Amino acid sequence: VQHLRQIGLGYQRRHTAPWFYPTRHAIELISAGTEKTVSTKEGYIIVETNFRVYAYTSSDLDIALIALFVETLHRFDNFLVGQMTRESVQMALQNGISAQQILDFLRTHAHPQMLAKKGNGPVIPPTVTDQLFLWEMERTRISTEEGVLYSQFLSDSDFKVVQEYAQNIGCVMWYSSQKRLLVVNKKGHNDVKKYWKTYKREHGESG
Repeated sequence: VQHLRQIGLGYQRRHTAPWFYPTRHAIELISAGTEKTVSTKEGYIIVETNFRVYAYTSSDLDIALIALFVETLHRFDNFLVGQMTRESVQMALQNGISAQQILDFLRTHAHPQMLAKKGNGPVIPPTVTDQLFLWEMERTRISTEEGVLYSQFLSDSDFKVVQEYAQNIGCVMWYSSQKRLLVVNKKGHNDVKKYWKTYKREHGESG
């Protein structure tokens, strides 16, 4: 984090804050698919199937960019050992860096050793590529549940009675007091429907 702050690639709201945020410049640099590549020097990154990352570099800029999605384990004068973890990648994703941008960055700066080993295959191990996209999908996965909308309330008091009943039996999915709208899950729909009919009958309202 200190390196990121020093070279303008990250900021913290407070010096002691546990979170940091990459600047737009950092995201542009790590988007290796654009014209804004970090450098034209020979590749320096090796990625293994166990998500271990080795970087043969002494550049603070290179190291700071890698640290956006890699947990640093050991650092020497011209060599860094790190690990891509679910937490480190999720942090990068949360800060606006996509899985594709990470992969483009790794490919662009792949060490000649990786290029020689790949032959006609991919530069980055497929297990690493697949897992990065799976971690990204975790953030976009949406769970759905069927619900039933109740909207024909003639007064605020009618709405409140039904909303409180549904709340008590734990079937409320969403509601708006201002618009008199109530959505309950399918499991609780029959109970709410029976209660609402009974309430209207007892209070002289037509069903």
